[in-house]
Amino acid sequence: MEFLDLGSNELSGSIPPERGNLANLGGLGLGSNQLTGSIPPELGNLSNLGSLILSENGLSGSIPPERGNLSNLEWLDLSSNELSGSIPPALGNLSNLERLALHSNGLSGSIPPELGNLANLVSLRLDYNGLSGSIPSELGNL
Repeated sequence: MEFLDLGSNELSGSIPPERGNLANLGGLGLGSNQLTGSIPPELGNLSNLGSLILSENGLSGSIPPERGNLSNLEWLDLSSNELSGSIPPALGNLSNLERLALHSNGLSGSIPPELGNLANLVSLRLDYNGLSGSIPSELGNL
């Protein structure tokens, strides 16, 4: 499994959509940089991806629902960015996911009940957002 880790540098600009062409990539780490712009939907093409770490950047916009296509994903960290909008229910399709970190963004709306489908989840961080509503009873399935 190949892992591309460029975290903790001074990378700036946007994430090139062409990163979605790296079909054999097993992990992508771009955390702790100065990346801006939106998360390219093309990253949803990385079917072998086991970890996607984009934390501590200046990424904005919504979380693309295509993240729900990453069936091998075990670790998704989008924390400490400027992401907005709601949490896509499609994230509940990530049956192998063990760690989900979406904290410290500007996410709003309710927690999707579909997150209760994440049977392998051991860590869920949603704090420091603008989420509202009740906690879905489906989270009791975790």
